[in-house]
Amino acid sequence: MQKSYTKRFESLKKSFENLSKAKYEDESNIFILSGVIMVFNLAFDLAWKVLREVLKEEFGIIDFPSGSPKETLKKAASVGLIGNEKWIDMLADRNDVTHDYDYEIAKEKYNKIIKSYIVVFESFKNKINSYLEK
Repeated sequence: MQKSYTKRFESLKKSFENLSKAKYEDESNIFILSGVIMVFNLAFDLAWKVLREVLKEEFGIIDFPSGSPKETLKKAASVGLIGNEKWIDMLADRNDVTHDYDYEIAKEKYNKIIKSYIVVFESFKNKINSYLEK
């Protein structure tokens, strides 16, 4: 039986794959910088929505505002799906670059994405794959 979050998770894995390629690109290229930020935003949004569905389907948890990434992240951390700190940092960074685009801020966030967040996403992908294999 296919899980409800399978299709969204497949889209998420494609975003992760695209984001992983950024490690090999020239960060001084404004199009690369902007593209990585955009793909990160998409990947983050898909990830918290996948988390929401996993919480509902795998854990039967529905007592949280489903439109709130922060509450979804807190619930997911409480059941061990994710580590809370990095995900809250990613949410803050996603919000920073979504609402106010500044080149210096974007460059700082780009470095965090490449050096830290790709690893978090990879771990998340492996965790969700384990649920899909059940």
